[in-house]
Amino acid sequence: MGLALKLYYSYMELLRAKEIAYACGGKLYGEDRTFLGFCTDSREIKEGEVFVALRGSKYDGHNFIHHAFSKGAVGVITCREVNIPKGKFAVLVEDTFLALRKIAEYKRKHFKGKVIGVVGSAGKTTTKEMIAFLLSKKGKVCKTPKNYNSQVGVPLSVANFEEDCHFWVVEMGASQKGDVKSLVELVKPQVRVITAIGEEHLETFGCLDDVIAGNGEVFEGMSQEDWAVIPQYVRHCYQLRKVITFGEGGDIQAKDISLTEEKLSFSVEGVKIELSVPSLALMENALCTLGVLKAIGYDWREMSSHMAEFKPVEQRFNLIKKEGLLIIDDTYNANPPSVRKALESLSMFQGYKIALLGDMLELGASSQNYHQQIGQLCAKLNIDECLFYGDEMFFAYQECLRYNKNCYHSLSKEEVIKYLKSKLRERTVLLIKGSRGMRMEEFLQWLTA
Repeated sequence: MGLALKLYYSYMELLRAKEIAYACGGKLYGEDRTFLGFCTDSREIKEGEVFVALRGSKYDGHNFIHHAFSKGAVGVITCREVNIPKGKFAVLVEDTFLALRKIAEYKRKHFKGKVIGVVGSAGKTTTKEMIAFLLSKKGKVCKTPKNYNSQVGVPLSVANFEEDCHFWVVEMGASQKGDVKSLVELVKPQVRVITAIGEEHLETFGCLDDVIAGNGEVFEGMSQEDWAVIPQYVRHCYQLRKVITFGEGGDIQAKDISLTEEKLSFSVEGVKIELSVPSLALMENALCTLGVLKAIGYDWREMSSHMAEFKPVEQRFNLIKKEGLLIIDDTYNANPPSVRKALESLSMFQGYKIALLGDMLELGASSQNYHQQIGQLCAKLNIDECLFYGDEMFFAYQECLRYNKNCYHSLSKEEVIKYLKSKLRERTVLLIKGSRGMRMEEFLQWLTA
């Protein structure tokens, strides 16, 4: 069922059933008691939580209310009348999704700290994690767990956030125009961040202009005190009063970039910064994070030394060493901008460099063109061998072949692995990347078994 939010509730001021019934306009039945938080997955419910019975495309949460009570839920938010166990409660509403959103709006209205909202075509989760990590050096932080950035995940996260925090860091996702607008109306961030703009979800967005407009919805309803933090290359796309830009030509840009197997280092305004992950994409995330610190009013120079302590999110440029082979696990997802950054990073490594790429999905009618562009980039960069997996990556393979690059294509994972193993040698650096639907982590499992 849906999403489950696993948070620790120590020091959290407990809500009461009557309060959430008031917040969402529902009617309370049963005992007015305190509870710990909200959950939408009956399988993941924790003792003391309230189960929100959402209706999804596949399942109806109302069919799992009894299960949620048996697992320790002390209350439910429901559209149907239910049998309420002794000492527990139900809040009856017309629409459980709208009720969850209203509760989140209620929590946001009463929050007195700073809220940072993060959107973008790539790097949202990593940037959110990095911002939260740096801000934790200054105060208590709540953040959206994992990549809970959807129309359900964001209100669920906010509903569970603790009000005694100094900062909330909220990742907001979008697959079509209107998604960010809906979320930003709820979150109301004082610092509004775009991590990157590029080709993403074009099947539903339509075109790159719509991606720019859709992510730009994060700036709707800004007050005169609110800040925007955006890449320099999209500065001309938005009319903004208070803005900090990052990247080449921006207010915060990297110089003296150096990459090894162990780290990436660069300087900003003469201040040397080191990252424990040799990724150019992570460097952009770091520049963005420095912009957020500056917008809030902190001295980013003082805090930049903590960047070296930051650990990457799972499946985002994680380095794995195995018997002379260095594997870059970047298997979480892929779109053109993130693949370009990953390939550019790989090209800066020492050793025999192999790129193993799977299809970039959801690119619509332009998919062939974007895959061809990736093939051209593979051919031009300092990469020794390129392996392509999937229907769409055939177009990348054709382009790569046209430039006489060492390359291989197959629709079979077994055949790709067989070919790859024949090419491995001492000091090989292997990048594995593709869209979530391509299950590129299976290559990693075969290689590390």
